[in-house]
Amino acid sequence: MSMNSLADWAFEEFVADGTNLSAEAAYADWSEGLSADEIANGADDFWNEYRVDEENWVLEKDGLKLGLSWLGGAPLVWVFESPHTTTATPCSPCVPGAGDLDTPSDDGIRCYTLPTEWFEVA
Repeated sequence: MSMNSLADWAFEEFVADGTNLSAEAAYADWSEGLSADEIANGADDFWNEYRVDEENWVLEKDGLKLGLSWLGGAPLVWVFESPHTTTATPCSPCVPGAGDLDTPSDDGIRCYTLPTEWFEVA
């Protein structure tokens, strides 16, 4: 679903409590083959220069397993596990078995969703 469909604080949940997979991968690539001293001496420079426009995040919290990725500049939230379910229109064939939480449908497929408070847009 689009991040725009969620409460204003939703993105901050990923940043505050999630894991930035893009940063972890970039750091692992940068530090591969370096000594502990080289890493310690260069880490500040790495983080000062690290820039990615569309980072990938994961968040595990309160029984939720979520992903945040980007498609053409638009942030998308993926609900991989949740104690909450709903019915929604199926996503495209590119994402088989997934429901589009931006288009709920009584006739749709059963899929994971987020707690109600995540949808409370101010």
